[in-house]
Amino acid sequence: MNKILYSILLLAGIAYSLGSCSSGAYIANPSSNANGSINPLNPLKAGDFVWPNDGHKVSLNINGSHWSTDSASVYWVDSIGTNVIFAYGNGKYLIMELQNVWGNNLYNMGYKQYDKYALWTDSIGYSAGYYQSVLGNSGEIYMTANDTVNFCGKFYFQAIDGAGHIDNITNGDFKLTK
Repeated sequence: MNKILYSILLLAGIAYSLGSCSSGAYIANPSSNANGSINPLNPLKAGDFVWPNDGHKVSLNINGSHWSTDSASVYWVDSIGTNVIFAYGNGKYLIMELQNVWGNNLYNMGYKQYDKYALWTDSIGYSAGYYQSVLGNSGEIYMTANDTVNFCGKFYFQAIDGAGHIDNITNGDFKLTK
């Protein structure tokens, strides 16, 4: 009797684990933006953030297409200990809220990480699509400098909007003066 019960429990556990495997970001559809995501089970190390700055204040790749801007600012919100970056260019915005970040440190920016948060919008106006890092499965920021003059870092994140559409932000870089 015990063998039958254990067999049923084992099969139920296997069925449950196989059913839950499809809920991740890796989608079998080859045209899905999720396939450009960095594997959340194998995040980058500090030494892997080697992409160069393209000379702009903020630059990144969005689903493989390069975007950069010279219009960017960083603000310190003392009441919550947060640095906020506002970047704009070609009708697109990037806003990053980075709480308690220090130079030469690596931080998680993935799913439900509200203290290291990014918002990307690919359009402006009522029908704008807002993609958030807190809904994505992966993301990190490596702060290269945060001193009295410079605020610099490299980042990537998977961003998802409320309808489940995915944008992959890779090779992100910011080099701002406070």
